[in-house]
Amino acid sequence: MSTLEDIVSIISDDLIAVESILTENTASEYSFVDMAVQHVVEGGGKRLRPILVILSAKASGYNGKDAHLLAAVVELIHVASLVHDDVLDEATIRRGRETLQTKWGNKVAVLVGDYLHARVLSMLVSRHAEDPAMDILADTTQSMCEGEVIHAYKSGDFDIAEEEYLKIISFKTGKLIAASCTLGAQLGSLKKQSVDAFTSYGNHIGAAFQMVDDLLDFVEDTEKLGKNAFGDLREGKLTFPIIYTRKVCNEEEKKNLEKVLDPKTDESEAIDFVNTLFNKYDVQDHCLKIAQDYANNAKAALSSIPESIELKALLQLADYVVSRDS
Repeated sequence: MSTLEDIVSIISDDLIAVESILTENTASEYSFVDMAVQHVVEGGGKRLRPILVILSAKASGYNGKDAHLLAAVVELIHVASLVHDDVLDEATIRRGRETLQTKWGNKVAVLVGDYLHARVLSMLVSRHAEDPAMDILADTTQSMCEGEVIHAYKSGDFDIAEEEYLKIISFKTGKLIAASCTLGAQLGSLKKQSVDAFTSYGNHIGAAFQMVDDLLDFVEDTEKLGKNAFGDLREGKLTFPIIYTRKVCNEEEKKNLEKVLDPKTDESEAIDFVNTLFNKYDVQDHCLKIAQDYANNAKAALSSIPESIELKALLQLADYVVSRDS
């Protein structure tokens, strides 16, 4: 299986350009603002969304610099959402370093998230007013916020349905991933059918990515994840692995599962019980199978797109999303 570095080696220069745009467009003349903003912007991460913008653009025949700006824009939207997520979740670690609110408090974190959204608007204004990217990203940001609100409202709801959960993650995660593909494809193709193919690809790998993310929260350690493991369990959030476990376990186990998801339950007791059920019902294998099904559907969505090294990279990326361990 190819590593992410192998897959994106063909666009390494493009990604360097994106990093430069991120740094230049988030700089502040005030040293503390600049320090706080760069703490999160330079925090690394996979840069999945910029990668998708650039690969989709190139696979659609576009090789200009507009892709770099749009790639930076979608990454800033993503980073701003993470900053706000960490406040809501009271997370202490993100991407292997202290979260913003751990370092400087919730007020600073919320305001930095707002600052990043403001920078996005400024960057988009540099493009022409009728730019379709404006409408796509406005709709995407709204959907992400709606998904977060619904998921927060549903926290502790043991009866949340799988279909409802999939809808929430399509808003929280899938929308921006799909928009990244759409924006890139629109730069290179005026054919709606081709753009729709990339959007479908993005929707499917968005679902796969989030399912694997949900699983890794339970099966990987904090150091490898770069964030606190078992975070969803501590918050009482039902994610795909728990929803599936609830479906297949017996009635007594289901009652106990609902009990251990209560934040008042001893954490080590809850983790041990969940791990026991995961092993008993092969939850990890099931989640990976479903995620791979989504990845396969993503690859199938691009069947009409002409062959290129960028298309090959997108197909490899779909499998990487499932096989990754962080």
